[in-house]
Amino acid sequence: DDYICKPYSPREVIARTRSILRRVRGELGRHRDWQLDEGRFEFIRGDQRVTLTAVEFLMLKKLCSDPGRIFSRNQLMEQMYDDHRVVSERTVDSHVKKLRKKIEPLYNGFIESVYGVGYRVAE
Repeated sequence: DDYICKPYSPREVIARTRSILRRVRGELGRHRDWQLDEGRFEFIRGDQRVTLTAVEFLMLKKLCSDPGRIFSRNQLMEQMYDDHRVVSERTVDSHVKKLRKKIEPLYNGFIESVYGVGYRVAE
């Protein structure tokens, strides 16, 4: 992302490193009035933050990658568990229930169920 020509000063290296770290932190999802902070596994709306587990964050990251798009339970499982462990579709439902419990106080109706198909994030 950046390149420093020789000779360089240590101060320049530190300044550029800090600049890159600032850009990388919290870079993931920004959509209208909410965002995801990948470095902290947080859902943010306004000045309020909700801390998520790693699995909850991976699921929400997938859902937020394309607001309005419906993701099947299998697509969400692939995002959450890349080690091919055997997981029931009801496990996804359980994680969605926990996510809703955490997020609903900040954003009512954020995660929508699509009967017989899966879930989506409100546009």
